[in-house]
Amino acid sequence: MKRLMVAVLVTTVITACQGSAEPAKPAPTDAYQPPVRGGRVIEGAFADAKTFAPFLANDPSSLIVSGLVYDTLFRVDAKTGEIKPNLGRWTVSADGRTYSWKIEPGAVWSDGRPITGEDYLTGVKAVARSKKTVRAASFQDIDGFDEYRSGAAPTIKGISVDPNDPKSFTVKFKRVFCPALTNAFGNAAGPLPTHVYGKYTGPEDTGKIDDAAENTTPTVVSGPFAFKQWKPNDQIVLERNDYYFRGAPYLDQYVLKVVADVATLASQLKSGEINFGTIEPKDLDDVKRRDNLRVYSFSDLSYNYIGWNLRSASTPALADKRIRQALAYGLDMNSVVQQVLYGQGSRVFQHHPAASWASADATTLNRYPYDKAKAESLIKEAGYTKGTDGFYQKDGRPLQITIMTNSGNKVRETLLQTAIDQYKLIGVRIAPRLMPFDAMVDILSNRSEDVPAWIIGWKLNVEPDPYGIWHSNSIPDASKKTTGYNFGAFSSPEADKAIDAARTPASGDCSQATRKKGYETLNRLLNDEQPYDFGFSPTTLLVASRDLRGVDPGTFATYADIEKWWVAR
Repeated sequence: MKRLMVAVLVTTVITACQGSAEPAKPAPTDAYQPPVRGGRVIEGAFADAKTFAPFLANDPSSLIVSGLVYDTLFRVDAKTGEIKPNLGRWTVSADGRTYSWKIEPGAVWSDGRPITGEDYLTGVKAVARSKKTVRAASFQDIDGFDEYRSGAAPTIKGISVDPNDPKSFTVKFKRVFCPALTNAFGNAAGPLPTHVYGKYTGPEDTGKIDDAAENTTPTVVSGPFAFKQWKPNDQIVLERNDYYFRGAPYLDQYVLKVVADVATLASQLKSGEINFGTIEPKDLDDVKRRDNLRVYSFSDLSYNYIGWNLRSASTPALADKRIRQALAYGLDMNSVVQQVLYGQGSRVFQHHPAASWASADATTLNRYPYDKAKAESLIKEAGYTKGTDGFYQKDGRPLQITIMTNSGNKVRETLLQTAIDQYKLIGVRIAPRLMPFDAMVDILSNRSEDVPAWIIGWKLNVEPDPYGIWHSNSIPDASKKTTGYNFGAFSSPEADKAIDAARTPASGDCSQATRKKGYETLNRLLNDEQPYDFGFSPTTLLVASRDLRGVDPGTFATYADIEKWWVAR
């Protein structure tokens, strides 16, 4: 789940920083001018990238830059979510298990070599060889993938390249795999140059690919931009790829600039130091008054949440559903939406926001209205008694929860402070913990510390498969060599069954109507179990300088057709 884990990603992404989908709302259009070459986009970001490698990228900045230097077989319509041909075109066999691809004749790498089916195979091998990727679950249904990943086979037998046409290849799955198109052919495994990455995918090369120099200094690319420079924690500079098969971009450069926080980003947008970025609702009115800026507002497939660690040794209370439900009743999230988001967002009560076809009917879900009495009743039911200090305890252990979030994100910091204040009213003590976003993601991804709770966000994609977030096989566990985004160790046979039924149905029926039944079951279960307080979905407020033209973001993509962006003189 190319999601700017971000998000866009087509993949799931953790967001550093929704309601029904609505079209992007730009400022009034300017008089027509023909596009001209030159200029650059300077986008503000709250954290540096970690990698350009698609198989490793799972943070917003990495997903942005990897998506700009490595193109994908298909692209997603920003407004409708429709999946359209890009580097390649495909057909599907009658039984739904074989995908046949033909890469565009004019698609070449930045060194002029043709992009081939062998390069797609290299991309999948990269996922299999990586010890750090969280993408393996997207490919495990390809015939022979697991055997290659374990070292039992020298190649992936389900992927075959036409010996008479190197741009044609087929991929066979062991069974019907409903998310196959988006998961197995999206940005996580777009083609990688075999003449660059092939040396890391041999039988003896297990794990070497994670440390490849090309992961941070790509030399051969397929996207609209090529790597030029990376100054860590300062900026990344990409330059036009003149070999880009959809046509060389109008822009000379794309720059990702690291800024300290949202206040700095808004200030630099207004001053012109950067010309592209996302603002917080509190800055909206001021930005709208600026003649040099335009605002695009739209709902997307994202939400900010409070995650609970159901296996926390320091806070075992979180393993009790009654405590988690009490925490939902004890936090007035509606007031957060109004006071922190200034109404630019909506409550979320399930994993799939309303913009997703997979979301359950909201009328079937518990909306957890703010109810202190109900919250305390559940805490008492769980065996806790209130001490003279006003806080609950059980067996001499106070009901105290450490909640972590990323420093500099004022929305999340304010949510954390609200939680501190309101949970105190129901006898629950909160200890805040602020840290840089990158450090937080590392801790969660590796489960390297006992983190009881955290505030962060997800940006989902057009494919709603939540295997990587909610399936029990996606709990990160170094001892079991498993990776995934199930940071809170939520484990439910019923949830696994619902996810599997929508992912690999025994009937082979991948229609939305059939899959939606599984996701509705999952969402109702999550709504009851409350492994998260699902928080809220903020309206995306994307700002661009008025002289940056061709920008047309939407619910499902931000950088679609970036090769057509240009700067007016």
